[in-house]
Amino acid sequence: MLGKFGILVAILVMVLLFYFVISFGAGFFSKGEKKPEIKKYLKSVNILLILIAVVGAILVLFM
Repeated sequence: MLGKFGILVAILVMVLLFYFVISFGAGFFSKGEKKPEIKKYLKSVNILLILIAVVGAILVLFM
């Protein structure tokens, strides 16, 4: 099975993949003008993903 480090890497990779999928879906990487609503939405999503990564890291450290 995976050790602590493997679980931490898996959590961080999944968070990174979620970031890219949500950003592509919101049109963040498109060439056009970005709407303020999209920027606000992506900022909220980034905060949520950072929170998930931090909580996952803390949980892995206490395993």
